[in-house]
Amino acid sequence: MAVSVPVEVQRLSSENPISRIPVHGHLFFEILLITEGSGLIMVDGIVHTALPGSVFLIPPGMPHDARALGTAAGWTLMFTSEGAAISAEPQLALLEDAPVGLVFDFFRRFSGGASAPMILPAPEMEVVVSLLERIEGELAQQLAGYDVAIRAALNLIMVQIGRRGIVAGNRTGEVATQGRALLARVFEDIDLHFRTDASLESAARRLGMTPAHLTTRTRRLTGRTYGDWIIERRMIEARHRLVTMPESLAEIADAVGYSDPESFIRRFRAHHGITPAQWRNKALREDEEAMPTASPNKS
Repeated sequence: MAVSVPVEVQRLSSENPISRIPVHGHLFFEILLITEGSGLIMVDGIVHTALPGSVFLIPPGMPHDARALGTAAGWTLMFTSEGAAISAEPQLALLEDAPVGLVFDFFRRFSGGASAPMILPAPEMEVVVSLLERIEGELAQQLAGYDVAIRAALNLIMVQIGRRGIVAGNRTGEVATQGRALLARVFEDIDLHFRTDASLESAARRLGMTPAHLTTRTRRLTGRTYGDWIIERRMIEARHRLVTMPESLAEIADAVGYSDPESFIRRFRAHHGITPAQWRNKALREDEEAMPTASPNKS
């Protein structure tokens, strides 16, 4: 039975071929949600850290590259504007032809250069994930009325994300918003200094707080300390370089902030269960496999 609604949902992991496609754009809308793990993603020429709760809105034509997502996992939802509307005329619409309101307006904001992710709090992320699972099930079973159910779930996802974008844009004084603002500063500092001058004391001085306050607040908001995130960011960079650059392990160790290759290899093995060389070999084997391209289902 042919799928009559141009919507596609996929679970995102290192096993998904999407994570190995070079820089590309496409003619449909994409919502990428990270639910666990961490990594890097390039959107419109800017590299962002992908963390649980991160939502990237990728409008038609915007270049992006998910090859450095590393341990990050989640969902990718692809659709045309017709997929979100009750219409019998499927089409691949340009961004300027898309409906006005909620998520489509936020897609326009991303298209204008504001490509940083929105962050969904855990309860809101669970709602979106349940809707994605509903779409996945409807697409698989294709029972009577499945196209209506899919569009309904897609619109609820758009409303959920759109409301979060409005709240973030209003700069409310809620504690959760303050926490997200602090984390944005902390992760920006980590991105700038994870290679050198990455001690807790130095970070606290740059951020204008005591080391104890920085590590307590970071642990309370994320479940991990500043030092844990420094290691995570170094591992993200290491995985990216192992897969995309012909550098020696000594060169990678130096580039990510380790004084000698042995320290880097020990840390990498402790973090991933395999050595950097084994990680690189595994990635190279996967790249030799055929890479199918992804596109939303069309009637």
